[in-house]
Amino acid sequence: MNRTMKWIFIIVTVTAVISAAIYFSIVNFGSENVPQADEVEEDNIKVAAVGDSTTYGLMINNREENAYPFKLGELLGEDHWVENFGANNYAAMKSADFPYRMTDEYENSLDFNADIAVIMLGTNDSKNTNYKNSGQFREEYIALVDTYAENNPEMEIYLATPPKAFNDADMPGNINNENIDEITEVIKGISSEKDFGLIDINQLTQEKRDWFQLDGIHPNAEGAENIAEEVHQHISE
Repeated sequence: MNRTMKWIFIIVTVTAVISAAIYFSIVNFGSENVPQADEVEEDNIKVAAVGDSTTYGLMINNREENAYPFKLGELLGEDHWVENFGANNYAAMKSADFPYRMTDEYENSLDFNADIAVIMLGTNDSKNTNYKNSGQFREEYIALVDTYAENNPEMEIYLATPPKAFNDADMPGNINNENIDEITEVIKGISSEKDFGLIDINQLTQEKRDWFQLDGIHPNAEGAENIAEEVHQHISE
């Protein structure tokens, strides 16, 4: 390898490493999700969209207007206010690497005192570094959901299953779709047991690879819009 080719190889390698680091940072954390609750009018029906990066709208162009909670607000109309409490990379389980209960979004979602809560968590719980078995997930998921029911007993709670993951989970820290399948069944059971509403986003997305971005994990604008339509269909019944 001559000197020129060697330098080209080094530059390409360094660029790839830097790009991967930037992508990892964006995918895992993104920007702070700034609450907008001060815009709620007194007679609005308040909807708390609780979740991870699917709710946040990570990597969606113009996410403030294309993430599913905003689209849901458009569908519900002016008498509703939908607040986005999505936190990138966070999981339902308290034992996970990044528990949702440690976030400002969690505290803000409780303080919001919503009339309706749509909770869509489980994707990040599916990582092999987090997920041990369905029993542990069930126990810790219920513990989180119960905090919403106890905080506001009058609130309608809807449990949304996590979307299908169209990725190859070949590393321990990756989203694992086999675990998502188990998590989905657990959430369905909890919904029935607790008499909470169920919104099966996992079933909705089963054959919809084109609704997702290149990573196969995060919905694109079309996917977010379809998720919003599914949520709207359930909470407006």
